[in-house]
Amino acid sequence: MSIYGIGASGYPAVGYGYENTRKTAAGTNFGGYTETVQKSEMAGGVFVLHYYDHEEGEKTVGASCGSDYSISAYIPKDFDPANPVYKVKVWDKDGNLTERMVDLTKVDPANCDYIDMFAYSSYLESSGKCTGAQSAFMGSAGYSFGMDGMRHDDLFEKTNWMDNLKEMMEMQYHAGNLKGYLEYKKLWDFLEIT
Repeated sequence: MSIYGIGASGYPAVGYGYENTRKTAAGTNFGGYTETVQKSEMAGGVFVLHYYDHEEGEKTVGASCGSDYSISAYIPKDFDPANPVYKVKVWDKDGNLTERMVDLTKVDPANCDYIDMFAYSSYLESSGKCTGAQSAFMGSAGYSFGMDGMRHDDLFEKTNWMDNLKEMMEMQYHAGNLKGYLEYKKLWDFLEIT
């Protein structure tokens, strides 16, 4: 039974499915690469989460969607661990694309927008610097925007993600969810030290 079956209409319906597609351009495939994309159906529409950028040859380290957007963070081909920069692509409900290069050494979790923090948490997760960082960030961000969820325009507003993370961490503690508390605290502790 889905959550809709128990009368919780405030939660968006999400349908996930994976599909493999062979991408070709002018009769040439992209090195035989088969792309995996995830289609997510939400109240705002159907979104495709991209796991590989064929134009740039970059792989994704994070993909998510909201009520009227989808977002992917990519490791650029020329990635330099000494000067880490990720590319982030955001699609609105009409398919309009916004791209941003995020210098991961300059992200301030106490004052940045969702796009920068999404890239940073993806980096922390993919580099092994802080496992669980992406899910902890996204959980705290989702909680802070409530039942209506985050919208495309919200992605560009500067937010104190440390406050959001602390609020979520404390909520888990007061609810007696020690496992959840420790998952959020791990990211909190990492961000406090750095």
